[in-house]
Amino acid sequence: MKNNISIMIGGIQGEGIVRVGKTLMKILSRSGYYTYGSRTFASRIKGGHTNYMIDISIDKVLNNSEKFQILVAFDRETIEINGSKIRDKGLLIYDHTMDMEGLNIPEGVKMLPLPITEMAKTYGTYNMRNMAVVGFLSNILGLNIDTGKAIIEEDFMKKGEDVVHKNINILENAYKHPIDDKILSLYKLNKSKSQIKRATMIGNEAIGLGALMAGCRFIPSYPITPASEVMEYLGAKLPKYGGIMVQTEDEISALMMALGGAYSGARAMTSTSGPGISLMMEGLSFAGITEIPVVIVDVQRVGPSTGLPTKHEQSDIYALYYGPHGEIPSIILTPSTVEECFYDTMRAFNLAEKYQCPVIVLVDLNLGLSMETIDELDINKIPINRGKLLKESELKELTQPFKRYEFTSDNISPRSIPGMINGIHHVTGLEHCEYGKPNDKPINREKMMNKRFDKLEELYGEDAIDIYGNEDSNTLILSLGSNHGIIKSMVEKENMSVAYGIIRRIKPLPLDQIKNMYSKYNTILVVENNIRGQIYSIIKSKLKESSKLHSLVKYNGQKFSINEIKSKVEELI
Repeated sequence: MKNNISIMIGGIQGEGIVRVGKTLMKILSRSGYYTYGSRTFASRIKGGHTNYMIDISIDKVLNNSEKFQILVAFDRETIEINGSKIRDKGLLIYDHTMDMEGLNIPEGVKMLPLPITEMAKTYGTYNMRNMAVVGFLSNILGLNIDTGKAIIEEDFMKKGEDVVHKNINILENAYKHPIDDKILSLYKLNKSKSQIKRATMIGNEAIGLGALMAGCRFIPSYPITPASEVMEYLGAKLPKYGGIMVQTEDEISALMMALGGAYSGARAMTSTSGPGISLMMEGLSFAGITEIPVVIVDVQRVGPSTGLPTKHEQSDIYALYYGPHGEIPSIILTPSTVEECFYDTMRAFNLAEKYQCPVIVLVDLNLGLSMETIDELDINKIPINRGKLLKESELKELTQPFKRYEFTSDNISPRSIPGMINGIHHVTGLEHCEYGKPNDKPINREKMMNKRFDKLEELYGEDAIDIYGNEDSNTLILSLGSNHGIIKSMVEKENMSVAYGIIRRIKPLPLDQIKNMYSKYNTILVVENNIRGQIYSIIKSKLKESSKLHSLVKYNGQKFSINEIKSKVEELI
C-alpha cells in the first residue's frame, strides 16, 4: 500500500486523455487525498501526442515526479515516448488489443493488458474509453466507486441522461473487472489522513474565482493560450453576479475597455499572454498617467512572437518591469500555487485601487494550467478596500472644483467616478495639473512624476518573499511561480539543508528584505525560466555588491528537473 503514487496517462490529443486525469483527481480529492496534475500538449486542437501526469499523496503536493509508478497507454507512441520513465517494478496498463511487438519495455515493469476499448464499446461508445480507464484505476487505487459516479453525474448531466448512464455503466463494469490481487495490493493507496472533501482547480480558474470574490464584474479579453481559461471561467460565472465578459477583437481593445470599466467605477480586469502584453503597452502607459486602477493577468508562455504557445517559460518579466513607454508606477504580483493565485488576485484589486495604478498578476504556463487539490479558500481573508474612492456625501461638501490629481501627503489623490455631483474632472493622456487639465510646465511635470512614483514608496519596505526550508543555512535559493513546487520537492526528497525563497511581488521589489537576505546568506542562487536571467539581473541592479548572487536559467520550454537545480546548488556549495 502506498502513501504516494505517480501516474501518467498518454494518448492522442483530443481523445479524452485530460478527462481521465481531471476526473481521477476529483475522485481522489473528494476522498481526502492531495493531487497535482499537469498536461503536455501540442499547439493544435486534435492529434499529436499528449499526456497527463498526476501525483497523489496523503500530504500536500505541488509538483509532478520525474518518473511514475503507473503508465496508462492509449497508444504505442505513449510507450515509445514515456516507457523509459516508468519506475523500477512499475506498472504498464494498455489495451489488450494493442500490438506490443518491438516496444522497448524497461526490465521489471509489470504488464497489465485490459479490455479498455471493448469495455467502452460494450457499455457505451468508443469515445468513452477514457471512462473505462477511470474505472480500472479507481479499482487499482482502492477508491470508492460511488464518488466517481457522483462526479460523472455532475460533469455530464448537461449532455443528457443517456450520456450519464453510459459513462456510469462503463465506470462500474471497468471497476468490477477482475485484476490480479498482487497488483491490487501493490498500488492500493493507504487511507487518507482525513475524509475532507476538497476541490481541484487550475491556476487560471483560481485567478477567475479570486477576481469574482474581489468584486470584479467586467472582463473584456481576447482568447490566447495559455490564458483563455481566465476569461472562459468568468464568462460562465459573471452573469450570475450581475457582471459580464466581453470577447474583444484584440488585446488593445481588451485593455482599453477594461480601463473604461474601471474609470466608470467597476472593478475590471483583462487576461492575456506574451503577445497580448506587447499590444497592451500603450494602454498600460495610459493607465499609469491617468491613475486608473486596473488588473492585468499575464499567463506566460514561450516567446518571442508565436513561439511555443503550449510550453513553459518566465520571460515576460523585463517587458512588464520596464515595458510601457515613458515611466509609470505599476505593481507585479507573482503567485506560486493555485491558492496563491486566488488570494493574490483578490489582493491585486485592492492594490490597484489603493495606489491607483495597473497591477499585473504574473504567472507561468505550468501554474496557470496545472491542477491542484486545494484546501478551503477563505473569501473573507482579504476584505475589499476601494482606497480613496470618495462617497457622494464627501464630494457634496466641496466648495471648489475637484482636484482629481491632488498633491497629498501620501501622494495618493482622491478619486471619483462619472456621475458624482462635484466629482467632474478632466482625464487625458497628456501631462496634467491637479485638476486633470493639460499642463506642460517643468515644475508641474516634475511634481506629477514624483507624486506617481512616490505613492509606491512604502512597498519597498514590505516583505514580499516567502522563506522556507532551513533558514539558518548559508545557502538560499530564490525563485518564483511554479518553480516553488519543484524546489520544495527537491529540498524535501533530497534532504537538502538549504533555505529557499519564493518571490511574491517583483515590482516594487522588497528592497529592504533583499538587502537583509544578501547580508545573511553566503550564497544566493536565482532560478528562473528565461535566457537572460531577468529576475537575477533586476535584483543584481539593486545591490551595490553582488558576488554572492548566482544564476540558473532554463529556456527550452520545459520545467526544471530536481537534478538540474540540485547539481547547481552542490556546485556552488
